[in-house]
This record gives sequence, C-alpha cells and structure tokens, in this order.
Amino acid sequence: MSSTMEFTGERMVPEKADKDTFWEHIYRYRFAAQFVVGRQVLDIACGEGYCAAALSKAGATRVLGVDISAETCSHATQKYGIATKAGDGEKMPLDSSTVDVVVSFETIVHVPNPKAFLDECQRVLRPNGVLIISTPNHDAARLHHPNNPFHCSELNITEFKALIEERFVIQAYYSQRPFRVVWWSLRGLSAISWPIRKIRGVERLIGLLRRMLCPHLTELGTDAHRKEPLAAIKMEPAPFSSLIDTYAIRKFAPYVETPLIVIAVAVRA
Repeated sequence: MSSTMEFTGERMVPEKADKDTFWEHIYRYRFAAQFVVGRQVLDIACGEGYCAAALSKAGATRVLGVDISAETCSHATQKYGIATKAGDGEKMPLDSSTVDVVVSFETIVHVPNPKAFLDECQRVLRPNGVLIISTPNHDAARLHHPNNPFHCSELNITEFKALIEERFVIQAYYSQRPFRVVWWSLRGLSAISWPIRKIRGVERLIGLLRRMLCPHLTELGTDAHRKEPLAAIKMEPAPFSSLIDTYAIRKFAPYVETPLIVIAVAVRA
C-alpha cells in the first residue's frame, strides 16, 4: 500500500491537500492536543491517520481512530501504527462510556443524520467526558466554498449550537478562519474580508506582517511541512502571530466576526 492516500477532496491528505485545507486541519489538531493528555481518545472520521497519531504523541493514553472506510483505516494503521476500526459515525463500533475525549473535526457535515451522530458521541463518552467538534458555518461556507459534493448536513452557527446544547454542557465556542469582521476589530487582520483592507497599502502591510510572523504559511513553508504533519501540529507559533494568522483558533466573538469554521468544546453531563 502506498504511504500516500489518493486525494479525492473528501479527506485531508497532507501531501496533496490545498494550502487552506492543510493548515485548517493542522491548527485544529494542535488545538485538540491540549485536551487529551492522560486520556483515552476517540478520533472519529480519522481519515489518513496523522491526526490520531498526533494526539497520541501529545500524551493521550490511548487513541482509537474510527473511519467509515476500512481501506482508510488500514492505511492509517500501516503508516502511523495507530489503532483503528472501520465504523459509521451514526453507529460507532464502541461500547458506551468508554472514552474520555471525542475529537470530531469536520465530521458532522458528512453524516446524513447529525442528531444520531451527536447521540453516539454522547453515548461513547464517559460522564464528564469532553467533545471537541467543528463544523463549517454554512452562512459563510456557502459563499466561500459553495456546493461541496462531500457535504450532506451543512449547519449555520445557530443550528450547530442548538444540536450541541441539547446533549452537552458547553465550555466554550471558538472560531477559525474569520470570514467577515467589523471594521473596528483587530481580528480583521486575519480575516478573509475586512473593510479596512480596502484602504490603500493595508493589504500590502498585512501580507508583509504575515510573511514575517508566519513564514510557515508561505508556499515554500507549506510544502516543507506537508512532509511532516505531526511536526507541524507540534510547532509552537511565533509571539503575536495569532493577530495576523488566518488559521489561528480564538474564542468566538459573535458580535465581531462571522467565522468560516466554528468549534465547540463541550462536556457530557
């Protein structure tokens, strides 16, 4: 079996995914790593396997990757040595109350029944277990990435929050890839759309700052990190780089931004 999966656009393949997809995933798993130390973790829709491998290296006592594709699971086990099981997100191949953390990044958009999927996340978590879950915000994604053929359950922020809060106690919401930001917020420095960027010279200044503070995001830097996704996840960001870094994850500020991606950290009661 090749060490590189075929890239169809459905799963993130580090060597072949586009730059935005690559860094969005890398930053999300870097974020998740802080929650897994000393815990048993399920990475649902584990895909290529770099993600579960990174969580194991971050200090989890056990990581299980589950993916609907048996071939993908086999690839992940062979390439990274991680434990995997083929299974459906709406009927997970785990006993109830058996994991401490469920990591679910961009999974909910791929399942036909998000409610059943979240019921399963709740079922397999132990009491006080943590769910770390993300979804594209449909209100922004439909403009930025319309008609994704692999998505069947796109949600806006209100819909996403309602589904999560029916089943879990929210610790916090976070955002990634600010799509639109109000003119007076410095979050606009990392936004896709910000009124201040129309002022002459601002776009050039933002580009200069990004190259200085985030050299890994250049095409050359990205190509170098594609070969070592686990090292990219472990990498420490430069001081103040989050001000300019479009992939950085921050506490969600609902009156300031419309994010492309929203992340919830929630606890099973």
